[in-house]
Amino acid sequence: MAFLVSLLATMNSSQANTVYALGVGFSVDANTLDAINAATTFYNLAGTDHGASLPSSLGVTINVNQGGSLLLSGATAKTWQSSTDSANSVTLFYRVYESGTALASRPSFTSYSILFSNEFFTDANVNKYWTSTSNPGAVNLLSGLTEGTIATPKTYTIELYGEGAFTWSNGGNSGSFSNYVNNSSNPNNYTTQFNLVPEPSSASLLTFALSGLLALRRRRNA
Repeated sequence: MAFLVSLLATMNSSQANTVYALGVGFSVDANTLDAINAATTFYNLAGTDHGASLPSSLGVTINVNQGGSLLLSGATAKTWQSSTDSANSVTLFYRVYESGTALASRPSFTSYSILFSNEFFTDANVNKYWTSTSNPGAVNLLSGLTEGTIATPKTYTIELYGEGAFTWSNGGNSGSFSNYVNNSSNPNNYTTQFNLVPEPSSASLLTFALSGLLALRRRRNA
């Protein structure tokens, strides 16, 4: 009976403490074929804090040899807790891999801490805001990736989920648990894609230009 009471207390507390909003910010360098604005754009993973939800594709082709880059530049979250409980931390997890990579061959997730910002009270309960931009700072999502070619770009997937760590107290019982916004084993985590290519070398561009001139001369002499 005591076990049942403790279990019900845990379930009730778990249901009452949640991460109810989660967002991520990406920055794309302006030196890409798409001329994307370098300003950070935030997307909703859960909730509606930002102007748009994470799209299935960022719609960019990044040219690393031209100075192109893709950064994870920040994250946001909101948590709700009952009056006797506490949301202690929120973490965003991410990984990047070539699209189509088998599940077993994908890299492990990397953590990105979302820092406490402020809180407000609803009745006797607490909502907390969490945000990270300059701290812990931007992450280069292209690190360790290999480019495709101009003709055949490589497509990569960014996969994300969130975790909130809570402690609870109820009727003399207490403990800790995590509330997930998706999770590490969820096949339906939040994902978006981008393309990666190298910029043609100066020598290649010169060869292309000379070939064009020679072809033009041949047509004129024909």
